[in-house]
Amino acid sequence: MKRVLDWLRMRLTSQRTPDSMPGKVLFMLAATRDKELSCNDVYRMLDQFAEAILRGKPVKGFMASIAQHLEICPDCREEYEALLAMMKAA
Repeated sequence: MKRVLDWLRMRLTSQRTPDSMPGKVLFMLAATRDKELSCNDVYRMLDQFAEAILRGKPVKGFMASIAQHLEICPDCREEYEALLAMMKAA
């Protein structure tokens, strides 16, 4: 299974998100990691993450895990983009 995931990562993560549902599922599968954050974990830290991004701080450690989650989770990414837009407007 690890070899299959490694192959998927090489093939899919360098491309943009596919439009078809099977392609999206494979893309998300290829982007998974051994340790991942849940949507609840990300939501609790989203304001701090957005603030760090606005200040131009590098995302390391836990914050890098949030960035990785936002790449594959459209719901959290939508919430992040809305929060970021509000913070920029303020």
